[in-house]
Amino acid sequence: MLHPAASLPSRILSAEGTRWSVERVWPVQGEPGLLAVEVMAADEVDDVDGAGHSPAETEASPAGTADAPAPRRARRAGHFRIQQHAGAARPDEQLELFPPGTDPQLPALERTAQGGLVIAHEPGLRAVVRHRDGTQESYTVVLPDGGAAELLAGMRRAQAFSGPFRLPRLISHDDAVATFQALPGVSLHRPHRIGAEAWENAWDQSLDAWSTAIQHPGELPASTPVHGAATEIRRLQRWEALTRPYIVGAELFQASVTAACEALASIPERRMVPAHRQLRDEDLLYSADLGPGLVKVSNAGWAHPALDLGGLRAGAKWNELRGLWDAPRRAVVDRLINDTAYRNGVPAHALDAYERAALLRLSAQFTFSPRLADAAEALRANLVQSAHRS
Repeated sequence: MLHPAASLPSRILSAEGTRWSVERVWPVQGEPGLLAVEVMAADEVDDVDGAGHSPAETEASPAGTADAPAPRRARRAGHFRIQQHAGAARPDEQLELFPPGTDPQLPALERTAQGGLVIAHEPGLRAVVRHRDGTQESYTVVLPDGGAAELLAGMRRAQAFSGPFRLPRLISHDDAVATFQALPGVSLHRPHRIGAEAWENAWDQSLDAWSTAIQHPGELPASTPVHGAATEIRRLQRWEALTRPYIVGAELFQASVTAACEALASIPERRMVPAHRQLRDEDLLYSADLGPGLVKVSNAGWAHPALDLGGLRAGAKWNELRGLWDAPRRAVVDRLINDTAYRNGVPAHALDAYERAALLRLSAQFTFSPRLADAAEALRANLVQSAHRS
């Protein structure tokens, strides 16, 4: 459960005379009590996935899905903090939003947002703007000044996946923005848009493409980062530390994270393959005519093959837990991931270790989401209990 003194936002906040639905929340490292938030006008919210989950959870892909335009839902961003008043029964929740289409740390956003729609905005780090011109659709990633170079380098590394997967096509860029043509396809995050019969085929195609890519990667740049167990351990430990002030029983969660890190550290790393490094089901696109697509690929690097597969299997469990997928859909995905791991020589204990690390990280990340905090708490409790039993 959340710590009684936790300064997390309510699901609905007021600012500028408007009620805002809090869509995504991030802790600001080094500034206790300050949270970065992404919001949308509360009267625009409709739970499109039927499970009480926000459109922001399924529409923040920079490549998009060109076959089914999403409703217009503009995002705003800013900061949230709690203001304590002596003698007051409850603290005051303060939401401070940037002017629409702006971010003081993303100066390129103001010009990029003109004529477009901000569909994702992580304050100070990244925004995505969608533009439409008739039937043409593009997505522009906005970064701090100078930040596009790293993204473009990542896109070059991601060519290891080109061929087996369709990848976003770069249209234009400068030092702070990169614009991509929309990539046709339906996200594998959205079972309601893929029939039950096509579901298994969609996943089978995507996992087969992944297998082909890691078996025949071609030559990656010498600067390609290596995401070993130590990198994954640091990522998990960072989220545990960020979550610690906000939850009750933090010491039990910390012990579970420590055990997971020990399991990761014990895995031999004799074989590294091209990896997405942050692969989620929403990054995989299905098209019966065009074949599988892959988006958000700019973090590509070398990693243990269990990293991507374990992350996908963790995502399937998380999607079922929060009611987004039903048990039969998840069972199909689990079976296909396990088969893919076996065919590619990924040891079961390595797959389990990376899946558990991903689940622990998800339970920490979504602690900050008003919509999903309860599901994150249930996941965290399950993980802590299973660690205690073992």
